[in-house]
Amino acid sequence: MSEHAQCPNCGGYKITTRSKIKGYTFARRPMGSRMYALHLAAFSGLLLLLILQLMYIFRVNLGPAAVVTAVFAGLILWSRSVRSRLFERKYLDRVPVNAVYRHHCELCGYDWVWRTGAPKPDIHVRPQLVMQGAERLWGKSRRSR
Repeated sequence: MSEHAQCPNCGGYKITTRSKIKGYTFARRPMGSRMYALHLAAFSGLLLLLILQLMYIFRVNLGPAAVVTAVFAGLILWSRSVRSRLFERKYLDRVPVNAVYRHHCELCGYDWVWRTGAPKPDIHVRPQLVMQGAERLWGKSRRSR
């Protein structure tokens, strides 16, 4: 769970959580426009260097056509299949599937279970219950010293 749980019984945040995750799936995170442009520029730059080397070896002067050729070749080779094989692993988020979270409120003693995909429970804030639980925990910590 990415956010801190809140007790639906008293509204307190002193929660212990145990989880059992049965598996993970990978959700695709979109590549940002800056990263896409950076990768495309790097790929096109490498192609431009290759074309310039070939021009030097064969003593051919293509001029601005070399730049245009390198950019278009970069766009063609930078297809979805090539990009996914090279960079997709970096842009995947691990998301738990069928995870079961068992929560226990230290303040009021309430236990509840939440599963991924289920709606969050309604929270009823009871300040008196939170205050009593905090005093009880404070008393326990004081006695244990």
